Amino acid sequence: MKALLQFTRLYMMRYWHWYLAGIVTIAITNWLTVTVPLYLADGIDILAAGGAVSDVTPIALTIALMGAALAVIRTASRLFFFIPGRLVEADVKHDVFATLLKQQREFLSQWPPADIISRASNDIHLLRMLAGFSIMQAFNTLFAVTMVSIQMVRISSELTLTMLPPLIIGLGLTQFFIRAMFKLVKAVQEQLSDLSDHILSSYQGVATIQGFVALSAFTKQFDEKNQRYLGTSLKRANIRTVIAPLLTLTASFNLFLLLYLGGGMAVEGSLSVGRLVAMITLVGTVIQPLRSMSFLFALFKEAQSSIERVFEVMLPKPDRPEFPDPKMPPTTPPTIEIKDLTFSYPGTSENPFALKNISLTVPSGTTLGVFGRTGSGKSTLLSLLARIYNPPNGAVHIDGTDLNKMDLDAWRAEMTLVPQTAFLFSESLKANVMLASTDEALFQRAVGDASLTQDLTALADRENTLVGEEGMTLSGGQRQRVAIARALMTRPNLLLLDDVLSAVDHETEHQLIEAFHARGGATKVIVSHRTSALQRADNIIVMEHGQLVAQGTHSELIDRPGIYQDAWRAQ
Repeated sequence: MKALLQFTRLYMMRYWHWYLAGIVTIAITNWLTVTVPLYLADGIDILAAGGAVSDVTPIALTIALMGAALAVIRTASRLFFFIPGRLVEADVKHDVFATLLKQQREFLSQWPPADIISRASNDIHLLRMLAGFSIMQAFNTLFAVTMVSIQMVRISSELTLTMLPPLIIGLGLTQFFIRAMFKLVKAVQEQLSDLSDHILSSYQGVATIQGFVALSAFTKQFDEKNQRYLGTSLKRANIRTVIAPLLTLTASFNLFLLLYLGGGMAVEGSLSVGRLVAMITLVGTVIQPLRSMSFLFALFKEAQSSIERVFEVMLPKPDRPEFPDPKMPPTTPPTIEIKDLTFSYPGTSENPFALKNISLTVPSGTTLGVFGRTGSGKSTLLSLLARIYNPPNGAVHIDGTDLNKMDLDAWRAEMTLVPQTAFLFSESLKANVMLASTDEALFQRAVGDASLTQDLTALADRENTLVGEEGMTLSGGQRQRVAIARALMTRPNLLLLDDVLSAVDHETEHQLIEAFHARGGATKVIVSHRTSALQRADNIIVMEHGQLVAQGTHSELIDRPGIYQDAWRAQ
């Protein structure tokens, strides 16, 4: 309930004027609905007393006008509720996406991508239903039951009181089953996310599944997850099939009581035929709102669970230690100073230190080469410089300012990280390269510097060729070079390259290295397991088990016994 109230305060209350107009029109709609039967009763009683048709003509015209007004106002009431429902949906989706963009990798790694997609689609869809349709139905039911009850009491308080016990019993049973369904609702949402994640990973890894002939294994896993989801969904559906008719049966039983008792009163003369018809019409009017109550109870429970799931990824504050007074980063190639940098990944238990006691300086505009075996901490160092993970306070300084005190968005605008595994969108090659710029001349230069010009001639639609999901239609080397071209489009002051030359031949590697150095003043940090890629670096550090074990120029390191010399000889 706390989450529901918070959601109402954060999102729905900003559109209170829409809801107020909707409530007014819903009230007028229900007033017209319960007033028409009274006019109908008067007309029937006039005719039953021997009156002429002309005597009921004004009543008929009044009913016709009220019916026309009812149609217009009912339509308006739906607009007043549905429009803010859509606006709330847009607001929540915007806030979820904006929050996810600000979160660090540690936070995002808590859930698989498909689960986040499920929260941002299925769960927010339920929130739209809550903020629009369900609120409208809730007020409609409230006004309908209240106004119908008032009119029925005015007609016959005795008959009205006889209908209360069945209604109370029906509401009590409905609430009992709703509570039993709540746990199943959460289980269905979690199992749907798990199933979606399996399907998404299967599509992404379809080439691997084909290559290892693993279709049967993935199909078996899908069937198991699907059966769990199906079983829980059926349990929820079974409870719904019990809940749905309860209040409808209550209203129908009350109609039976009305005919049984009211018919006798009409025969005795204590209740006119017109008034009995009005009572029957009023009970028929309230059947649909009562039927919708079971749906509303279920929807409110599902929406409550969805609010909790959405808030779980939206409300936590990003790990941004620079707030509330962020410093702006330099707009020129920076000098990087690292002092006693020791770092371990969150949640690690064995071999906790990814980096230990790293100290070095990278002067402005120079190139630092980073060499080491797999698992030596090279990528971790770049992740900390890019603040994918926050380094310890005071361990990394940029032009004398603690990196953790710098505005993260502004810092990332000044630097570019090209990861070892490049991610490409399922768009054209050109769209992937021009992700952050629309400068056509800059695109042509970046493609040339990334040694992609010749590759474009071999593609069907040249730069407009669709590269497929994660660049699956390109080779590994082509994917890396597209990512490099994308990085060069941004004209960064700090360029971080994480082993991006691993899938290219030595001739292309030489061309790319020349292009990097031709970029001039940017400070560069190049990670590579190839010693040839680091030859032109101003300084090279050698890492092993998270520690800096040697540093110097290429010529100095190949003359010094160690893993760098061994790698140079082997290569």
